[in-house]
Amino acid sequence: MKLKKIVTFLFLMILCITLRAQSAHLRLDSLFNTINQDGELSGAVLVMDSSKVVYERYFGYEDSQKKRKIHQPTRFELASVSKQFTAIAIMQLQHQGKLSFKDDIQKYFPRLKFKNVTIDHLLRHSSGISDFIRWDQSWFDRSKINTNDDVLSILENKLDSTEFDAGNQFSYSNTNYVLLALIVERVSNMSFKAYMQKFIFGPSRMKNTSVFSSRSPGADLQNYAQGLGYDYQTDKYISIDQLSSNSSQFTTYMDGISGPYGISSTAQDLLKWHKALNNETVLPKQQFQQALLVGYLNDGKPNFSDMGGYVGYGWMFIDSTDANKMHYHTGNWPGYQSILVREPKSERFVAVLVNKWNFIGVLPLMTAINAILNNRAVPVVAPQDIEHKISLMEYQVREITGQYSYTDSPELLYTITADKEGRIFAQLGDQPAVEVMPKSDIELFYTVIDARLKFERKESKIYKLTLFQNGQELEFLKK
Repeated sequence: MKLKKIVTFLFLMILCITLRAQSAHLRLDSLFNTINQDGELSGAVLVMDSSKVVYERYFGYEDSQKKRKIHQPTRFELASVSKQFTAIAIMQLQHQGKLSFKDDIQKYFPRLKFKNVTIDHLLRHSSGISDFIRWDQSWFDRSKINTNDDVLSILENKLDSTEFDAGNQFSYSNTNYVLLALIVERVSNMSFKAYMQKFIFGPSRMKNTSVFSSRSPGADLQNYAQGLGYDYQTDKYISIDQLSSNSSQFTTYMDGISGPYGISSTAQDLLKWHKALNNETVLPKQQFQQALLVGYLNDGKPNFSDMGGYVGYGWMFIDSTDANKMHYHTGNWPGYQSILVREPKSERFVAVLVNKWNFIGVLPLMTAINAILNNRAVPVVAPQDIEHKISLMEYQVREITGQYSYTDSPELLYTITADKEGRIFAQLGDQPAVEVMPKSDIELFYTVIDARLKFERKESKIYKLTLFQNGQELEFLKK
């Protein structure tokens, strides 16, 4: 009788878990059917709860022209989700005693002029080193595919100081992870690509994951998802490389850079990565927990991202105390969006990979998926509205045109011009002039990069322009 009760209890427990998984699957299906009601979603979704995959689905095309559908082996550019892999490589080398998080980076880059910047500062985005995506783009050779070594050369020859003293504040910078990738190379005496394959992807059995530059000479990767962006001239999503706007050109000449981005993977391989972290395949659990510790700034305050969340090593997290807290990272790069979420307490994992840039907000999507898994009310999630441009009167265009100087570095100019047809162009420094669209008489938006410009008046005259990009606000005063 006792054995029968135990068997009955186990059967009921398994039945409850099965019913819960079925319920989650149906609700997730409803969520994604709503998002995809116009058939425009393009990407991969994989959700695991209580160590069981409760949802896996693929939408759209990896090559829209050839009508090749996205399927399980389809690889996506991970964008900033790549940073966690770079961080783990650094943590492996630290665990082996080959480097210290407290090492001054001048130990590895003696020609850099930055003072008191450590590996820990790089990992937590508190170094003060400016993001290369915001540099004067004339510093890059735009006739070739630039690499990490090109970024380092610019750092050594163009920049004399950091934007603030290391450790004083958080400022998200892709340059940090370029330097971390270069440190991996210098300490291991291997290329970053070879190191990642041998010590990260290989042991984790991630057969469809690699450091990859789609635009480098000879590049070819089977089942690679083509990145798409919205084209205002044709009113549809097309290949990023075919966009009529030239605001995405930096994605071409910066395509050889890796560490902050530049890793391609599949939803299934990311699940293998999750399991590798759980099984201590690439790093002992105690060591990995260091990636999820709260960092503190020089003033004693916790290092908190302006994008929301405490800053770990390649991860962000909300709860600063729970060792099994949910941790995540998002990725956003022209043509691609991604998010990877882990929650050890619930044995939960979520990966969403999209090859339509700015199609959906990945953080609201993460919130909705969590609500379903926690059996709570689901917030409304829909594809992001395409910004619609308006037409400005000639005097309104004339009012905003001119040069604006950066408040922190007056020699850096933002130039707003217009052609005879009334099209408006924005040019930062020596970067190419890019067409921008008016949302109102005081607000312009870019169509490929996630950025907008807002103008302010004083005594009825435009006197200031603010650039909003990557969670940062840069102010420029009209000359």
